[in-house]
Amino acid sequence: MGTGTTDRAEEASGVSPPSRGSLASPFSPVPEGPGRSVVRTAVLRYVTWSVLVVLALAAGTVVLGHNLARDGAVREARQRGATIAETIAAPLVNRRVRAGDPAELRRLSLVLRNRMSDGSVRHMKLWSRDGTVIWSDERSLVGRRFPLPEDVRGLFGTHDVTAELSELDKAENVGERGEGRLLEVYAGATDADGEPLVFEVYLTTAQMQRDERDIIAAFLPLTIGALLLLLAATVPLGLSLARRVERAQVERSKMMRHALDASDLERRRIAQDLHDGVIQDLAGLGYALPSVESALADGAHPEAQDAVERATRLVQRDVAALRALMTDIYPPDIEGEGLVAALEELARRTADEAGMAVDVEVRPDVAPSPDAARLVYRVAREGLRNVVKHAEADRVAVRVHEEGDLITVTVRDDGRGLPVGPAGSPQPPEGHLGLRLLADTVRDLGGTLDAGPAPRRGTQLEVTFPSHLVPE
Repeated sequence: MGTGTTDRAEEASGVSPPSRGSLASPFSPVPEGPGRSVVRTAVLRYVTWSVLVVLALAAGTVVLGHNLARDGAVREARQRGATIAETIAAPLVNRRVRAGDPAELRRLSLVLRNRMSDGSVRHMKLWSRDGTVIWSDERSLVGRRFPLPEDVRGLFGTHDVTAELSELDKAENVGERGEGRLLEVYAGATDADGEPLVFEVYLTTAQMQRDERDIIAAFLPLTIGALLLLLAATVPLGLSLARRVERAQVERSKMMRHALDASDLERRRIAQDLHDGVIQDLAGLGYALPSVESALADGAHPEAQDAVERATRLVQRDVAALRALMTDIYPPDIEGEGLVAALEELARRTADEAGMAVDVEVRPDVAPSPDAARLVYRVAREGLRNVVKHAEADRVAVRVHEEGDLITVTVRDDGRGLPVGPAGSPQPPEGHLGLRLLADTVRDLGGTLDAGPAPRRGTQLEVTFPSHLVPE
């Protein structure tokens, strides 16, 4: 067939051949720079988590030291408060002290203030059962009555002791406020006349703070040092494992890239062979048959003329079918905005073929890689084919959207839905090879395929896969 015939055949077929020259794959090689290094990412993540663990251990050690020091200080305060109450304060209280005898009060004050001389005891009080302050280092409180907490009232008539870190927020703490937190001790006792009283003493937290620092200084280097030794022992193992993972990932990426390249190359070769071979021959035959029909127009051979007319229609139909097949096998341009145009063309042909409405929606933020764009087109093509063959639908919608690094393609129709299997669950028709092949391909590329009933009516095919099928 001459050059002119070839040009006319291309015009009749309605398609242009795939780009001539090299059939090398358009995929770019996988970069293996340090910016995408699995080892670097793994080490950075390991170091980050290690720092967080070290900080958590340091914080835990501080909290532990504080709690241990507080518990120890409270125990010591209980013992000290009980000792002062039983051996010093209570034996000096009698009816004359309760009556406010100045000489007895001076004797009591002298003894108790001597106990405060070293600064470890900040304040003292002696309480009667009705909440009256019998004696206090704060003279303005002597003789005043305050409401006592329930646990303090329960100490009268006993030798029990309560101790805690106080915020000094009670009404009777008017003289102690501004001194920070103190260790508050209440001790039950009996005075020289056998009358119950409660001795209250406030101790400083200086010793508790020193104990806390000592505990932290003892435990923190031990815990942090042990963790650092563990890190030093495990980092080489982690690096070795990360390098193995990186090598395996690189090999897997190369294998996947080669598989995609081979598939793309084979599709281009098939499309090239169809265009340069069968379609050209049929297109040329389509041009020749009208000439034969004109030669038989004298009516001498009506059967031959009818046969030529039927052959002409058959050739034209086959050329159109092969043209659609070639476009499906290797769409002209599906990168960038070409993907939307290719899907709309696919929808138009499906609508013309099946006589139903086909809607296409591609979100503006969808930006797949070239290989992912081909998979989007393949999913849409397979979904529309299934609808045409099985759904008996009036309308079908194709939706493509991207969220994060995942692309989701949804094909939803309003047809009769999937047939119901023996267990009452929907299942694809028997011999549905195309859908199974698509499911295998999607799974191999790290995606998922789900075919089931649509929310209202019909069937929904939903496929989700990475926007970059081969890691870069």
